[in-house]
Amino acid sequence: MIFILPGITLLLFVFNLFCKGNTIESCVLFILTLLPLINLKITTEAYGGFRIFDALAFYMLIFLFRDFISNLDGIRGRYLLLFILLMIIILIGGLASEFPARAYLNTVKTLPVFIFARFFLIQYTRDPAFVMKVVRALKISYIVSLVFLLAQVIIGLKFTFYPSLNPNTIDPVFHMVRYPGIFYDSQANGQYLIMGCFLFMYTGGSKSNRDIIFNYIIFGLGLAGTLLAGSRSAFGGFIAGLLVLLFVSNKTFRIYGTLMIVFGFLILKAVAPDATVFERTRDLSEDYKFRATLWKDAFTISKEHPLLGIGTDNYQHYVMRHAQNQYLEIEEGEMLYFDQPENGYLKLLVEWGFIGFGIFLVLVLGPLIAGMFRRLTNRSDLLNSFFIASLVSWMLAFSTVYSIADYRIMIMAATMVLLLITSYSTGPVLKENE
Repeated sequence: MIFILPGITLLLFVFNLFCKGNTIESCVLFILTLLPLINLKITTEAYGGFRIFDALAFYMLIFLFRDFISNLDGIRGRYLLLFILLMIIILIGGLASEFPARAYLNTVKTLPVFIFARFFLIQYTRDPAFVMKVVRALKISYIVSLVFLLAQVIIGLKFTFYPSLNPNTIDPVFHMVRYPGIFYDSQANGQYLIMGCFLFMYTGGSKSNRDIIFNYIIFGLGLAGTLLAGSRSAFGGFIAGLLVLLFVSNKTFRIYGTLMIVFGFLILKAVAPDATVFERTRDLSEDYKFRATLWKDAFTISKEHPLLGIGTDNYQHYVMRHAQNQYLEIEEGEMLYFDQPENGYLKLLVEWGFIGFGIFLVLVLGPLIAGMFRRLTNRSDLLNSFFIASLVSWMLAFSTVYSIADYRIMIMAATMVLLLITSYSTGPVLKENE
C-alpha cells in the first residue's frame, strides 16, 4: 500500500485541478493540505530520487509560468534576486568541489521550495485572505499527522511510510521508543509537531467555545506527540518559541502564558515523569561532548572551504575521504558515516560556504526580525506572533539536526517565513482584538 501512495497522491492532485481549477491557490493549498505525503519518492535514487513535491513544484513552474514571472518589483523581487544568487553559488560550489558529478542535479533539487515560495507570495498579493486559507490547510495536515502518530503508537513502528527507520528510533542508552510518526526520524517529527502546535494557540477570533477547546486540545496533543518523539531539541525549541511569544505579546497574555508554562511543566512531570524527552536529558552532557567534536571538525572544514563550501549534499562523501573519524558503528563491523555534523547551520556553512550561508541567514532572519519589529510596534497584529514563535522553535531545534532534507520540514519552516514576509511587505496579516 505504501508504494502506491505517491501515485494516489498525484491522482488526487489531478482531481484537485479538475475541481478547483489550474490556479496558484489550488496548487499551493493542495501541497499544504497533503503535507504528510509530499516527501514520498516518485523515482529511485538512480533516477534522481525525486519526490511528489518536486513534481508539483515543476508542474506549477511550467503551467503557471506567466504568473511566475509577474510582479517582480518590491520586496518580493529582492528576495527573488537573493534566491538567484544563492542558486548560482550552489551550482558553482558543486562544480568546483571534489564531487562535481551531481552538481546540476543538486541545484535542480534546490529549486522546488523557491518555486513554491514565489507562487505563495504572488497569490498573497492577489488575495490577502489567502493567509487564513494557508493556516487552515496547515492545521488539517497537522491533525492528519497526529492521527497517524496515534495509529503508530497503537499498532507499532511497523506502521510507517518507510521500509526501515532511523536507528535512533530506539534509544540505545535508555532503550526507549522515540516515535517518528510520518517521518523517518523522530527528531524531524518533534520539530514538525512543535512548529505546528503554535498555530493552534490562535483560534481565529472564534467566539465558539467548541472551536476554542478543539484548538487547545490539538495544541496539547501536539506537545504530547513531541514527548513521544523524545526530541530534546524540539522541546527546547518549544520553550524558546513560547518565551518569544510572551515577549511580543501584551501584558495579559504574558501573565496567562507564564502560568500555562509553569502548570504545564508540572503536569507533564507528574503524569509522565519517565517520558522519553525528560529521561534522555540525564545524558545531556555526554551527548553535548560528542556533538561538540563533530561541530569543531565541521567548522574546521568550513574554514578550509570558506567561499563556496564543499558542494550541496557532499558532506558524507567529504568526511569519508578527509574526516574518517566521523562515523557511527550501528552494528558490529558496520559503520555509517555522518551526512551532517548534527547541526543544520554547520552543514549549510560547510556545503554552501560563508557566502551561501550568509544568504540563507538573510532569507530567514530578515523576515523574522522584521516580523518581530512589526509585532512590537503594532500590537493588533496577533496572528503574526504565532508565526514568529513557530519559526523560532524550528531555528533552535535546527541547531542539533539538519532537518530540511525532508520537504515537510522545509515547507513548514518556509511557510512561516513567507507568512512573516506577507505581514510586513504589503500590509497587516490580520487585525485582531487581544
